[in-house]
Amino acid sequence: MSEFLDETDRALIAATQEGLPLVPQPYHHLARHLGISPAAIMSRLQHLKKCGILRRIGVIPNHYHLGYR
Repeated sequence: MSEFLDETDRALIAATQEGLPLVPQPYHHLARHLGISPAAIMSRLQHLKKCGILRRIGVIPNHYHLGYR
């Protein structure tokens, strides 16, 4: 499947591997970082999920950071 990924897809995967940035508009932040539009970010993520390259896009809270012990 990796032969179907272009450089932007690879950069997007690398930029989101540790999670989305904790800012009010994470797709806009990624878009500025990668030099594409926020709509392109969302479209590419949806495409990667549809193709099975990404399993899911979701929240993974850091329970310790939130105060749970």
